[in-house]
Amino acid sequence: RRHYINGLAEAVKASLLADPELFAIFEKGDIDAQIGEIICRSLRFKKGIVEQDETEHGMRKALNFGHTIGHAFESFALETEHPVLHGYAVAWGMVCELYYSHLKVGFPKDKLRQTIQFIKEHYGKLDFSCKDYDRLYEFMKHDKKNASLGNVNFTLLGEIGDVHINQTATQDEIYDMFDFYSETMG
Repeated sequence: RRHYINGLAEAVKASLLADPELFAIFEKGDIDAQIGEIICRSLRFKKGIVEQDETEHGMRKALNFGHTIGHAFESFALETEHPVLHGYAVAWGMVCELYYSHLKVGFPKDKLRQTIQFIKEHYGKLDFSCKDYDRLYEFMKHDKKNASLGNVNFTLLGEIGDVHINQTATQDEIYDMFDFYSETMG
């Protein structure tokens, strides 16, 4: 079941990036009965993006949604000898990045709450404290997607399907995302 949920993170991401009907399936909690539809819609979405931008110079960067912070969470968990599955880390990263999307480009609060509730119920949370923020930030700065840029790059959402690539955040804004995660995920 853990691996099943792990794989669903990519479908949750696809629903937020481009597919309100897929988002509605997660919203209703009808996952097991709709798993075939979830897989097909997710694969169609990813295939379409990759075909449009094989070299990741444009919209393919949208697929990084949830990964900027998710990779830091994954590296931190491994370093602290509590490894987590990739999809779990990406789901937790989506919590932070949706919050930042809400602040910066107006992602709707109701969809933010619905997504967080789904992630809390299915993925639990990663434990860390404010003493770990600096280490998490270091992981983010050294991620392969950010190392050459000199800043931390995000994909944000103004609404389902309204994708904003190449967005950056200050260190204080990133720490605010960590605060939100800790307070919200309990």
